[in-house]
Amino acid sequence: MKSIIQFFEESVEKFNSNVYLWEKTQDKYEGTTYGETRKQVYEFAAGLIVLGVKKGDRISLLSEGRNTWVIGELGILYTGALNVPLSTKLNPDEIKFRLNHSESIMLLVSTLQYPRVKQVISECKTIKKIIHLDTQEEYETNEIHFNEVRKLGREWLESAENMAKFRETSKNIKPSDFANICYTSGTTADPKGIILTHGNYITNVYQSYSLMDIPSFYKTLLILPWDHSFGHTCGIFAFMGRGASIASVKTGRTQLETLRNLPVCLKEIKPNLLLSVPAIAKNFRKNIEKGIKEKGKLTEFLFNHALKISYS
Repeated sequence: MKSIIQFFEESVEKFNSNVYLWEKTQDKYEGTTYGETRKQVYEFAAGLIVLGVKKGDRISLLSEGRNTWVIGELGILYTGALNVPLSTKLNPDEIKFRLNHSESIMLLVSTLQYPRVKQVISECKTIKKIIHLDTQEEYETNEIHFNEVRKLGREWLESAENMAKFRETSKNIKPSDFANICYTSGTTADPKGIILTHGNYITNVYQSYSLMDIPSFYKTLLILPWDHSFGHTCGIFAFMGRGASIASVKTGRTQLETLRNLPVCLKEIKPNLLLSVPAIAKNFRKNIEKGIKEKGKLTEFLFNHALKISYS
């Protein structure tokens, strides 16, 4: 049994120059290798330590999928703290409930999600620091940019003594240590916070390999919410263990704009494997059938005939 830290370190040693993260912030996708990812993770984790984070603390993460989602989570785990990933579909009261219930001391948040946080943050008494993933025009005294945290960590790690402390901290994280608090949707009752260990995740990852063949050259576009347990385990971690790469959908100014970016991102990334759930698969099929119908009766007949043959 391994911790997520051990699992990640082994992948970096084996696949250092392979691209792990693909992100499109401007006009094209750019890759971040396993080695580069680890460097940023170390800096962010060390920065959290400088800010006073210790083993057992809870830090919430509210953002659409992006490189800093993964780097942020791994950084949290390297300190021995727990990540509390939150759904981007939550309303302000639901965000407040989870921040208070988990007793989170910090929150990593994107600009797109921040307006809902702002409505309730004064009622979240355990939150000491907000870490912005995007640049803000101005910052309150309890706010800081993600890269500023990395800068704090980078400077702290220049000391050999601090680097030794950092390595010791991450080395002492065991598979049985808590890694994550995953909240249920709360549609039938108050949301439940399910505490998962490092070992829980890694065990599920190895089980997923019996159903998914992932060579190191594979790419996937993670279209599921990154806090979703399926996307989290079979996307972020399963691809990590094989030296393969994950891509995020380009973030728009609204969730609808992000959704509209999906077809273009699919064409550009050309994923070898795509993780989905029934609702998304149904939408894909609906759009395909609509496109076929628009091409005329002959095309529709040939398509339906080919489907019958493939299912027979």
